[in-house]
Amino acid sequence: MRFRCEGQQINMKEINVVICIDDTHPEVNWGMPEDKCTSYLHLLNKEFGCKFVQFIPSNYHGKFPLSKNKEWVEYWNNLDWIELAAHGHFHDCRTIGPGECEMTEHDYNSATTRLNMCLGEWNKIGIKPIGWRMPGWLGTQDSFDAVSEKFDYIAIHESHNNNITFKDTIKIFKGADGIHRDDCNINIWNENTIMFQSHIAGATNENNWNEHNYKTFREILLFLKKNYILNFKLLKELI
Repeated sequence: MRFRCEGQQINMKEINVVICIDDTHPEVNWGMPEDKCTSYLHLLNKEFGCKFVQFIPSNYHGKFPLSKNKEWVEYWNNLDWIELAAHGHFHDCRTIGPGECEMTEHDYNSATTRLNMCLGEWNKIGIKPIGWRMPGWLGTQDSFDAVSEKFDYIAIHESHNNNITFKDTIKIFKGADGIHRDDCNINIWNENTIMFQSHIAGATNENNWNEHNYKTFREILLFLKKNYILNFKLLKELI
């Protein structure tokens, strides 16, 4: 395995490490407490002190509303090394949009309505997430504008969202280095931060939490630990 870090501050000794996970929801093999994918997160927290930002749809595909799974939400929310953030409402398109990219089919008004549905579901379990990531990364300019009025930060892709203009009122976090890459350059963003990207599961996702990717990511962390002082951070800690 070969790794190297690239960025503005490649000679630094201390870096922040953020690990993001998309699509976690209360379905077997998608982040239930007894799932194997969940066990890998516990192992990495125990060995390295890893923290994870869970980007969670509030009613994944219309089948898993958070309000009907309060105990599951509490399981994750009670772990101090986990941050719960918003990742759409349905995480799929209901009219003309492509596949999972829920916010690509909205103008400002319909995006605001969908965001209110999302936050309403979170409100039913007494949680107000401060962070957001677009389902499938993509969205219209109107939907990004609506998100900027509802959340404190948004996590974006370094290339997929280059056509979007962001308001000054929202904090932007950029980066999507895969946990599965065993021969890659690791990018440093915002002067001293690495942003790792993953999915909790999914047959079409290469960066999900299976045994192979767990072992690969562990090697990445051992490389980083050998060369840098690692500060594992939740995004809410970097606001």
